Amino acid sequence: MKVEEVMNKVVVAVGLEDSVFDVIKALAKNRDGRVVVLNQREEPVSVITTRSVVAGFAEYGEKVYELKAKDLMSEGFIAVSPSEDVERVIRVMVSNGIGGVPVVENGVILGMYTERQALSLASSEAFAGVVDSIMTKNPLTIRGDADVLEASKLMFSKNIRRLPIVEGDKLIGIITAGDVVKQLAKGKPNGKVTEVGTLNPITITPYHRIFQVARLMLEKNIGTLPVANERLEGIVTERDVLLSLVTVF
Repeated sequence: MKVEEVMNKVVVAVGLEDSVFDVIKALAKNRDGRVVVLNQREEPVSVITTRSVVAGFAEYGEKVYELKAKDLMSEGFIAVSPSEDVERVIRVMVSNGIGGVPVVENGVILGMYTERQALSLASSEAFAGVVDSIMTKNPLTIRGDADVLEASKLMFSKNIRRLPIVEGDKLIGIITAGDVVKQLAKGKPNGKVTEVGTLNPITITPYHRIFQVARLMLEKNIGTLPVANERLEGIVTERDVLLSLVTVF
């Protein structure tokens, strides 16, 4: 299967000199969690993700709004051609630790392939494996009385995109980099994680099949599922599902 057959053809782009606030507003509306940065010649040169914004907010606080797109964009630019096999594209994503790649031909951006598109591959009943084999056990958590900036600093320092919200050892919610971006898009950098994140999230057990998890993520349009019974045992993310795909190629 070629990546052009399954890529998302709707790509959001920003310019080097666009304000970070405009970038944040664009990201808040984009399910892929990334926007492409174009240079003055309208050529793609970089990508800004929700994680990029969280990193900027963690470092600059409210002053992040004073920055421009070029201040947050990643160094280097990893892209693939539309004729690439999906298998190779997934390996490129895994080896570079990224959640998506622009699809480019002759300097023109044609689409984006992300972890979200990869979920469709893992949603087949033929895909073996259970959650316990891929979940992150004993994940980092955050207290319910913590604020968004504290959550952002923790995500940035630990290079993660989501934090289960707990009271003692009880799971009460989850906050993601996407939630932080949506809050910043409102022009409101303050707020408790319980006000910004998702309370009473959908949970799964360690014995759910991986294909069931992929289907649930697609159905509910979510990228993270806590693994919990009476207490939090772990989390499974789109990235975990992506990594599991590599083992079957």
